[in-house]
Amino acid sequence: MEHENPVILALYPNSIGIGYICLQVPDKVFDFGVTTAKPISNSKLLRRAEKFMEYYKPKVILLKETVSSARSKRNDKLIEALTTLSGEMGLKVYRYTKQQIQDTFEVFGAKTKYEMVDKMVKMLPDLATRMPRPRQWYEKEDYNMVVFYAVSLAITHCHLSE
Repeated sequence: MEHENPVILALYPNSIGIGYICLQVPDKVFDFGVTTAKPISNSKLLRRAEKFMEYYKPKVILLKETVSSARSKRNDKLIEALTTLSGEMGLKVYRYTKQQIQDTFEVFGAKTKYEMVDKMVKMLPDLATRMPRPRQWYEKEDYNMVVFYAVSLAITHCHLSE
């Protein structure tokens, strides 16, 4: 299925799995969510990402840029494996840093994580069902927040590609 605007698949690995969104710019959302593996396994997550790529046939894959830290080694390896897999499948890969994402959302007047989520939901109303509420200092991050991290990659890509 060919589209005027390319189908984009944004993948955001974190400690529980991969947050993802598949969409066609400007506002057609095909699917979004979180895929997990218990016990956590890069090979299982990589196979799931490959199935997403085969099913949705995106032209563009978006990933976060890797950051070297002891805490993120597994994620960094997964991001590198996703980059390699995407290249082998002939897909264009873009990687964005946390700073690029923050700079993009500042243009939209959003500085905090929850202001960013609010902007995302206004841009893509389909996401409203997953919108996390601001958390208290003693609460862990909402399970669905990783979906919004993936969405932030897509919005950053669209903004920087204009």
